This record gives sequence, structure tokens and C-alpha cells, in this order.
Amino acid sequence: MINVNKMLASLSRSSMMKGSGGSLLSGGLAGGLAGSLMSKGGKKNGKKALKVGALAAVGGIAWKAYKSYSEQQARDRAFNQGKYQEYGRAPSQGFAYAPDSLREEQFDDVVRENNSEGQMLLLRAMVSAAHADGHIDQTERMKIFDQVDGMDLAPEDKASLFDEMRNPMSLDALVASVPCSEAAAEVYAISALAIDLSASESRVYLDKLAQLLCLPSELQFALESSAHDARLSVTA
Repeated sequence: MINVNKMLASLSRSSMMKGSGGSLLSGGLAGGLAGSLMSKGGKKNGKKALKVGALAAVGGIAWKAYKSYSEQQARDRAFNQGKYQEYGRAPSQGFAYAPDSLREEQFDDVVRENNSEGQMLLLRAMVSAAHADGHIDQTERMKIFDQVDGMDLAPEDKASLFDEMRNPMSLDALVASVPCSEAAAEVYAISALAIDLSASESRVYLDKLAQLLCLPSELQFALESSAHDARLSVTA
């Protein structure tokens, strides 16, 4: 069975990750987010992040952002500020982000140990985002291959990881493979963590991803804020 969490952590330690997301996704994120959640009384979530690793931490980031977004929308509605809306994609596409319509368990389901498709989706999103700023040329790619080849991964894990790195998904293909709204939020969260935010191409990539996922601007902001908090929890 492919160990996606271990693949994710190993790839994050390679030079593919030029931004600060590398140290976050290589294991520090799980510990940092777990500490943050536990300090706020969320012992269940914190222990889960430590147990399952970086992928569970990404789910926690997305859930935190969605919860914050829902609360803000409720306040806007209560004070009649005109910002509360029903957001979503066409029904045939299956995306909808109405406040308080998603449950925490749905975010958990995306990265459960027996959901290899959900785990691989987030890995592919990370690889695609890491390529978006253009710093990975052929020479850099070969260096990354050499680094991954020397890592403590099972042969089948290395083979799968090499395949993803050789053929990163296009943005359109990535979005087409997202099965539900909660997975969409997690795809955006891991992309925001993986990408080099100092590059102008990164902002273009994230805005395009948000557009294709039909993320409300308020939810997009909440996801990036939640990712930023996770970075601080690791570096503090």
C-alpha cells in the first residue's frame, strides 16, 4: 500500500520546496498545528494531526478556514452587511460552499488512511503548485530525483512519486479530479502551503485555482490566513 504521508514528507524535504511550505509539510506542520489546536481546547483534532501526519494537518487547516468563513458570513448576515451569499458551482459539478453546510467529518474523510484517492489528490496538488512558480527546470528536477532516490521510501512509493514529479497535473486536470467541496478546500490549502509566495507567478496560480474551484473570495482569504497561522505555529 502506498504511504502517501511518507511520500509527502520526503518530497517536502527535497529542494522541490523553495518556500517555507517544505518544513511545514515535512512534519513540522503536523506537530505545530497539533500544538495550536490543543492549546485552543481541540485535543481531539490535535492528537489526530500528530497521529496521521501532514495530510491530516492540511485537513485541519481547511476546516479551520471554513469554520471561520461560516462564522464571518453569519455575522455579516446578522448585521445586514450585504456580504452573505449562497456560493457554489453548477450543481452538476458538485461544488457548494454555503456557510455551515459542511461538517468536520467530511474534511477528515478526504485524508483517511483508507482513502488513497484523496491522499494522492493532495499530493498531486502539492506537486502542481510547486511547479507553478517556474523554479523547477530539468536540472533542478534531476537533483530532486536524486534526493528522493536516496530517501527511506518503499520502491513502489518512489515509483509513484517519480511519476507525479515527471508529469505534474495541469490546473484544469487537477480541478477536474476534485470530487467535492471539502476536498477543494484542502487542495487550495495544500497549494498555498507548497507554493513559493514570493514569486509573482504564485499569486497568479492561486487566484486561478480559486477561480476554477469557485471559491468565494472570503473563503479563499480564510484558507490563506489559516495556512499563514500554520506557518507561524511551526516557526514560532
